[in-house]
Amino acid sequence: FVVGSTASGKSDWALKLAKKYSGSIVNIDSVQFYEGLVVGSAAPSESEKKEVPHYLYNYIQAPHEMTAGEFLRDFYSLLEKPDLKFPLFIVGGTGFYIQALEKGMFNIPEVSPEMKQQIEQEIVEFGTQKAYAELLAFDPSTKVHANDAYRIGRALEVKRSFGKTMSELQAEFVSDEATQKFQLKNPYLKIGRLLSKDLLQTRVCRRTELMLKSGIIGEVQAFLKLGFDDWAPLKSVGYFQVLQFLKNESHQIFEKSLQNLAEEISQSTMKLIKKQKTWFKRDQTILWSDGTLESEQQIERRIDQFLVAE
Repeated sequence: FVVGSTASGKSDWALKLAKKYSGSIVNIDSVQFYEGLVVGSAAPSESEKKEVPHYLYNYIQAPHEMTAGEFLRDFYSLLEKPDLKFPLFIVGGTGFYIQALEKGMFNIPEVSPEMKQQIEQEIVEFGTQKAYAELLAFDPSTKVHANDAYRIGRALEVKRSFGKTMSELQAEFVSDEATQKFQLKNPYLKIGRLLSKDLLQTRVCRRTELMLKSGIIGEVQAFLKLGFDDWAPLKSVGYFQVLQFLKNESHQIFEKSLQNLAEEISQSTMKLIKKQKTWFKRDQTILWSDGTLESEQQIERRIDQFLVAE
């Protein structure tokens, strides 16, 4: 696993390592799964993909929304490819997906699209508070936060479809067989890039400027024309700010508004980075690089030891 926050340079590092060790790169970034979201997600370029094999990038079409369970399915299907080059460098900053792959997850039965849509509409129309009150009355010990609309909706889907709490469903489905099916058996090592706040701020501003020049606005416009305003990936940092920018009819002075857009994207990205750092700091097994040559050479020696041992 090559992990770290947005703009930490983990993708470039992973490419360098994959070339050195003649391996493959696998995406585990929740936005880079989607076709058409390339600029704003900082997905690898076509030339980079030709240098080493890349998998699970830009292959999910709108309006479908990827889930962790679907990612596990696609990842394990990938492992069955006879020509897959090891070692795999699994790259991304989406901690939940990394955790799902590393530790496994329980399998939730499929909920009907009608039920999903009904609950989504209720939350939009009546607010999160009412939906949370329903969940709390049914499951007083729920650990879902009162403002977490996604998980509240998911818990209500389970409640209304199966008459069970999430913890009851988990207890029912977590068996030895299920754990073996969804838990990663391959030996693995976790490395990461951990840069200073000042350096990340500089990189984020540069990254934002490049995205705006390279066409992130055009990417969002293309999906708006198709009527995908509410598509979840467009709520991710960067895309969401562009979406709001395009919907705001008051941006008559375009250049000034564009500068404000860049600032909003950069500020939101720094907030995301703070959350990502908090998530990864909990994991004491990650070998961290500060981006210096010395620290990365130390990690490469550890990779050498790992590959020899395995």
